[in-house]
Amino acid sequence: MIYLYLAIILVLSYLIGNINFARIFSWAFAKKDITTVGSHNPGTMNMLRTRGFGEAILTLFMEAIKSGLPALISYFVIEHFFAGFGNIAFFVAGLGAILGHCFPVFYKFKGGKGVACTFGMFTFHPDLWWISLIVFVVCFLLMLFVIKYGSVISFIYILTMSVTSTCIFVLQEYVNFIPFVVIIWLNALIVIALHHGNIKRLFTGKESKIDLMSKLKKKKTVVSVEEGSDKSDEEIIVENDVEKTESMDNKDNEKKND
Repeated sequence: MIYLYLAIILVLSYLIGNINFARIFSWAFAKKDITTVGSHNPGTMNMLRTRGFGEAILTLFMEAIKSGLPALISYFVIEHFFAGFGNIAFFVAGLGAILGHCFPVFYKFKGGKGVACTFGMFTFHPDLWWISLIVFVVCFLLMLFVIKYGSVISFIYILTMSVTSTCIFVLQEYVNFIPFVVIIWLNALIVIALHHGNIKRLFTGKESKIDLMSKLKKKKTVVSVEEGSDKSDEEIIVENDVEKTESMDNKDNEKKND
């Protein structure tokens, strides 16, 4: 019976994962299809490149909620009726939402890369949330001051959380820990595999950088100019693009990104 419920959780979470907030916010705020600009990827990093820091953070949080909240609800419901299976239900739901995001049936299986959803899965876990937030802050600071490659930051977060959570579950001898440890690493492999284009460009030196500090400065500049301007948001953003990160060469490279 428990396996039937887990199957239902997987399917429902997958359908929820089909909701893509990068697509929604890009259209709502700019009347643009996120899959036609920047890297063409409907995810947080492309929102950061094309729409700025504010909308990227909003996308990150909503994608995190999309995967984390169904997982948390599944955890408590299944743990209540089937003690010891809460963690399995949690990660089945999390994986379902991530699969729905990466391979959405409503968008012809062309979705994002699952990093924000993975962040949500770990952050909503009752025992891992504080570790996830610490790792997230460290990764944010690394991207702000040291590493300018979004893909590398994503790898650092995912691998750190996968290793850390595995160690915690094994050392604390969680009940039936093998299935959800397998799910954690399956998820890591899927997300990393979806970054195959980024990995190739990293090795060839063609991966585009994201100057997060400039994105933050641009946000402040836009707010300052808007106070005394009757121009549209799009005109202001273009005129005050401090970074101008997307050169013609980088645009050509990013269009190859899934």
